[in-house]
Amino acid sequence: MTISNSIKWRKAVQLSAIFFFSTLVINSCKKKEDSNLGLEIQPQGDQLSVVVEDTIQLTTYSVPSDSVQTNAVTSNTMLGSYVDPYFGKISASIYTQIRLDGAVDFTPDGGVLTDIVMDSVILYLRLNNLYGNFDAQNFEVYQITEDLDIDSKYYSTTTKTTSSLNLVAAGGGTIVPDLVNNGTVNGSQTDAPILRIPLSITDFAQPIIDQSGTGVLDGNDGTGAFMDWFKGLKIMVNNTNQGVNEGGILYIDLEDNDTKITMYFRDIVNAEALQFDLNINSKSAHFSNLNIDITNSAVEALYADSTQGENLFFLQTMGGPKAKVSFENIQDYIDSGNVVINKAELVLPTQYYVSDKYLPASELFILRTNASGKEVFLPDFSTSGGSLYDYSTASYRFDITRYVAGLFKGDYELTPMTIISNGNAVTANRVVFNGSNTQLKDKPKLVLTFTRY
Repeated sequence: MTISNSIKWRKAVQLSAIFFFSTLVINSCKKKEDSNLGLEIQPQGDQLSVVVEDTIQLTTYSVPSDSVQTNAVTSNTMLGSYVDPYFGKISASIYTQIRLDGAVDFTPDGGVLTDIVMDSVILYLRLNNLYGNFDAQNFEVYQITEDLDIDSKYYSTTTKTTSSLNLVAAGGGTIVPDLVNNGTVNGSQTDAPILRIPLSITDFAQPIIDQSGTGVLDGNDGTGAFMDWFKGLKIMVNNTNQGVNEGGILYIDLEDNDTKITMYFRDIVNAEALQFDLNINSKSAHFSNLNIDITNSAVEALYADSTQGENLFFLQTMGGPKAKVSFENIQDYIDSGNVVINKAELVLPTQYYVSDKYLPASELFILRTNASGKEVFLPDFSTSGGSLYDYSTASYRFDITRYVAGLFKGDYELTPMTIISNGNAVTANRVVFNGSNTQLKDKPKLVLTFTRY
């Protein structure tokens, strides 16, 4: 064989090898794309197919909820008001007992009661946070004329009668809450912001001073004792001219040591500057009254016409609206039979933007209605809980696999589900959801992954 023929022969072998391996790879790839796993050992009529479906029709709307118990709140008692563009005017007021720091008689040694000169009285409220905007609000304080009982339950709709006299010092009620800087109490800086409301010397302090020697100031409890004589305070706001997106709800820690009333006075006989505390603490009965005035709001319109929930529907804490979702044509899938649910997720997009002051609830939960008509958590609650809000997608995503599987097996009746929030009595968070037929890109949906057999 000549050198020339040898080279030609080697090239031919190389080309044949390349062609052989190329054909092998192509055929191998084609088989992977076209084959069904297990086809060789499974009869044609028994093939499994995994399907992902997200076209189930949802119905979305909102309904009023019941009042919530608010006397059990310790660190986030709500106070203030704001006007929401969808929900209307939201407001919260506080009813609370005040207690003596100890038995006291303000009569100075070697003098008479008129030798006591009051300088100021300050109601200090420790601030934890604010929901809404840092606008000025007009605070008012009134004396309660009904008994409060620490062993009683009080709700967001509960009220107590009060006197008509505003106990805030004249001109001192309009305050811009400061949640950026730590406050001062009794001349010392605190480790948290403080709301300082000046009270009237004439209307609040002097009547207490004048009870010296009568027995009223000898203790807190019992007939004729201080809390029998002074039932407590209603702390509220009166923001008559608030516009949309103005104001906010303050979160108050009523049981913190810095939450109290301090009276500052002088004993002119003994040339002493003195102070005396009236406390609000864990022994004080207290609760919040919460009100959502939906007049002429989108929420009111939705209550009147549930089909408006196809565009937007709503949820709010504080005993506000709760959201409802139902699956309209899922029965068709149930009736088709031969289906195993692998995964079921409910995705609820929201109307929230980075600049929005009204943060959505941090976590939501789903309830179903059982055979007795009672709302209970879905079976998935024990394993996956609720859904934390996802700021990256502006949505909630619920794993409801066990519940949907139960629907397919006939374990549960198909009824509308209820969406509720955490922190119902301690936060003002609300949620604006995209409705089932929203014109926006992100629609609520049920994503089913199931196997047909």
